[in-house]
Amino acid sequence: MVRQTTSGRYALEDAGDHLRLRWSADITVDSADVASVSAEITVASPEGPRPLLMYVSLVGGITAEAKQLLIRNTRCSRIAIVGIDDIGRILTAFTHRSVTPTGYFTDDTAAREWLLDDTHEHPSIFGESYGVQHAFVSEMRGGVLWVRWTQAFHITEKIAENLLARAEFMNPTTCPPLLLELHEMLSASEGAMKILADGLNITALAVVSADPSGRTLTSFYRQRARPPYKTSYFTTAEEARHWLAGHPSPPATD
Repeated sequence: MVRQTTSGRYALEDAGDHLRLRWSADITVDSADVASVSAEITVASPEGPRPLLMYVSLVGGITAEAKQLLIRNTRCSRIAIVGIDDIGRILTAFTHRSVTPTGYFTDDTAAREWLLDDTHEHPSIFGESYGVQHAFVSEMRGGVLWVRWTQAFHITEKIAENLLARAEFMNPTTCPPLLLELHEMLSASEGAMKILADGLNITALAVVSADPSGRTLTSFYRQRARPPYKTSYFTTAEEARHWLAGHPSPPATD
């Protein structure tokens, strides 16, 4: 038996092996809608996250606040979004940055097959996505976003997008300084550098490397990508943190 929760703005159905969410026609999905749905999904899945089939065919729009909440959703194991055309694809394009593996479909059958297929991995945007295993680790330390690369390899556009997604997930409403620690020397494509320059929402970037070529890479990044935030090179994390202390996150505004 299918259980259903209905509000004036959406209907959530429990289909056993997955959940089905249908947004009402012509509404603009806002943060209150997402919060309400998230609470209902949590109640419906007490044993842990399950796949979600989400229909957006008739939705009028999605607010920026709602998009941020959807990007950070961890209450579903994966999400298949069903629309009727490329308008729905454009409307939900932001979901390529979601923590939860997400796909867009215009065919209901294809969406269900993808959603319920357990024969292969559905990688999330972090960790092993884009074929990058343990590419970097990141955390917040005293107001600084600290990213440490654990391997030496070429940074591609996809890897740069991965880093952007992780930074946005950790700091959806703040603009912190970033300390980038390179234990082994890396190289980066110009496309990747452009993505990082245009997309990172940070106050300043401190690159730390004991390898002298790190200075060359930092200079090349400044000259070719022209990032809007100040960027500097250091040989120790202590020096970098001292410099970043002069570029704190701006105070939150109401």
